[in-house]
Amino acid sequence: MGKEFEDLGAYFDSCRTKRNVSTYDRGGQLSEAEANELMKEATAFKVQLEAWLRDNFPELSG
Repeated sequence: MGKEFEDLGAYFDSCRTKRNVSTYDRGGQLSEAEANELMKEATAFKVQLEAWLRDNFPELSG
């Protein structure tokens, strides 16, 4: 999708790592605020992704 999404990709990767640690090593390491922030970022990314698909691959957007 381009360089403009590199920071967001790194953020999601960091969240994935935290989830793995929480799941397999230490439970309860994620706060409600962190979960809310992740939901907000994921929702915003979904909107950006749908717009990008419409602009770059209209045949894939529904």
